[in-house]
Amino acid sequence: MKLDVSMLRYLSKEDFRVLTSIEMGMKNHEIVPLPLIGSISKLKPAALTRSITSVHKHKLIYHDRTKYDGYKLTYSGYDYLSLRALTSRDAVLAVGNQIGVGKESDVFLALSGEDEEVILKIHRLGRISFRQVKNKRDYLKHRKSASWLYLSRLAALKEYAYMKALYDNGFPVPKPYDHNRHCIVMSRAPGYPMCQISKLRHPGRVYNQLMNLLIRFARYGLIHGDFNEFNIMISEEEEVMIIDFPQMVSTSHLNAEMYFDRDVQCIRTYFMKKFGYDCPDYPKLSDYMDKEVDLDVEVAASGFTKELRDDFELLSKETQKEEEGDDDDNEEDEEEEQEEDEEEKENRRAVERNTKANRGNQTNKQSVKEEEAHKNENEKENENDDENDDENENEDESEDESNSSNEDEQEQTKNKRSNKKDQNSSSSTPASVDKTSEETKDGEGDDEEGVGDEEAERKRKQDVHYKAKRQLLHQKNKFKTSRNQMKLNDKRKLHHECAQAKIHFV
Repeated sequence: MKLDVSMLRYLSKEDFRVLTSIEMGMKNHEIVPLPLIGSISKLKPAALTRSITSVHKHKLIYHDRTKYDGYKLTYSGYDYLSLRALTSRDAVLAVGNQIGVGKESDVFLALSGEDEEVILKIHRLGRISFRQVKNKRDYLKHRKSASWLYLSRLAALKEYAYMKALYDNGFPVPKPYDHNRHCIVMSRAPGYPMCQISKLRHPGRVYNQLMNLLIRFARYGLIHGDFNEFNIMISEEEEVMIIDFPQMVSTSHLNAEMYFDRDVQCIRTYFMKKFGYDCPDYPKLSDYMDKEVDLDVEVAASGFTKELRDDFELLSKETQKEEEGDDDDNEEDEEEEQEEDEEEKENRRAVERNTKANRGNQTNKQSVKEEEAHKNENEKENENDDENDDENENEDESEDESNSSNEDEQEQTKNKRSNKKDQNSSSSTPASVDKTSEETKDGEGDDEEGVGDEEAERKRKQDVHYKAKRQLLHQKNKFKTSRNQMKLNDKRKLHHECAQAKIHFV
């Protein structure tokens, strides 16, 4: 996890009051409600909301509203609280690069108030790679559950207490300067981790130093518990220094002999594999049970209280019992989870089936309604077409009648004009009447016969015209009805195909 301290200088007093209030509320709440934060910080509502938005913007707190509106600290917010306390005591003035990452902590270079290069160790329990710390380490006391921030604080307190006691008694450990919450400030150990050293000039001498340290720990009433190549520093002169002490236990622990033998065998196997050095002689805890100094008691007086030690012992007993019953409980839990998953799957399938059936019924109903609507529309269109055809026929008949009347009038006017002309001609030529009387009589007879022929021809033409027009209207009506029927059939077919496609899709 990155440590970004650039925003530390820009946070106000109200922001730190909000962070401290959330920390205090997390003693009894996993998610601290907003009214409780306001009552602890004693800030006005406007200042409270402004500070909460500020620290939440920089990801110093986490907002959770699943059950109720509340907040909890993140590791970044917890880092800011501890660094503010350390800077106020001049233990840390600046933070440098990260030089180490472990399963339980991060290690940074820092600068103290005396311009000395120191180590800032920040405990971060709860990583994905080390989630079983609640079972592996005795941090929880008699509690069954606790937040990772509280466990990190306990780990830092325990390591600082043991480091201070060992340093005061002359053990090769870093010098502890200060601690706050989950942070420890210590001196920088010279040399390199033993895991990074490929060759030793005197492996036998280094091996003897390590075994003597284990024996000396036992005579002081302590067992390291994690004595491996990652927690051992070796200088250029092949001098040994021990780091990392949060897992130390007392020799009066129930599993003290097992922890001691594990530390011894870890060093033996590593020297055999890495340096090819094997020594048949190795210490046993039963040979060094006579204590010179009860350092575990001194540690209890220096910050790691007797109550915490008693709680740790009770928790170790409980964890042993829980480990025995973990396998059975886990099997039962897995079976119950499988049954619940199967029931949930069946319920989901039933719900999906019901939804599909409902959708199919709805689509069928919609298709029937749409078909009825299309039928009604087509019937209306046919009625409108019939009415239009009737109107057109009436208009055509009226046009024909008007045309015939116009033709009759025109013929009458022509006859009148011809009669007038005849009268005028008879009046202008009275002398020639007698001469041409016979001729006029013959001409009138011929005219009468021509007029009769013209009327018969006109009637015949009108009859042919009416017949042709009726045939045309009849064909036109047939075409319209067939076209409407084709449209109706196409619409029904298209609607039926759409309905089938919808049902198939659902």
